[in-house]
Parts: sequence; C-alpha cells; structure tokens
Amino acid sequence: FSPASPYFTGLWGVSVQTLYIAHWTHTPENCPGRSADGAKILSKFWEGRKLAEEKGITILGAYVTVTEHDYFIIFEAIDYGAAVEFFLPLVPSQTGKIVPVLTMDEWLKIMPK
Repeated sequence: FSPASPYFTGLWGVSVQTLYIAHWTHTPENCPGRSADGAKILSKFWEGRKLAEEKGITILGAYVTVTEHDYFIIFEAIDYGAAVEFFLPLVPSQTGKIVPVLTMDEWLKIMPK
C-alpha cells in the first residue's frame, strides 16, 4: 500500500490497491470434496477469478489446508465490493472473512517508534 501506487483513490487523488487475506473454512460434513455438486460449486467459484481480474482483483496466492478444511487467498483489490462479489459463491457452504493487511515492511515504516 503506497501512495505512489497507480490504484489508490484517496485524499491525494492517486490510486492504490489494498492487499487482503481471505480465510474461508467449512466443516468436514460441508466439504466440497465430498460430493460432485460441492466440487462443481468450488470449481465454478475458482473459474470466477477471470471476471474478478476484470474488476481489479489480482490473486497473488491461493492455498488449501486439506485436512483442516481451510482456504487462504491472498489478493489485491481496488474495490472491496468487487472482492465480496467474487467470494459470494462460497457463502452458502463456507464461513469466511476478508481482512486488509500490510506487508511487514509497510508496517515497519509507519509503526510508532
């Protein structure tokens, strides 16, 4: 997150993307891997990343903890609403949160000394 970034639309009239970590989880009973329908829903969600890119979302990494039933997706977005829209297909079967984060270097620059 830097005022010099081309995506921040804040006080200075410059543009910045915000970095987020999304964490989604489900119960073993609700696991998409347990049924063809669940697998189809998850596949359709993941195919939606192409449309998400058109809306300003850049996925930097996506990880699954298979035995813990968690997804962690690291992404940048200009618009939080577009991020929420991207994750909507997971809402019926998952519990999730989308958290804005700073890199450690960014935090060290602004951290009270």
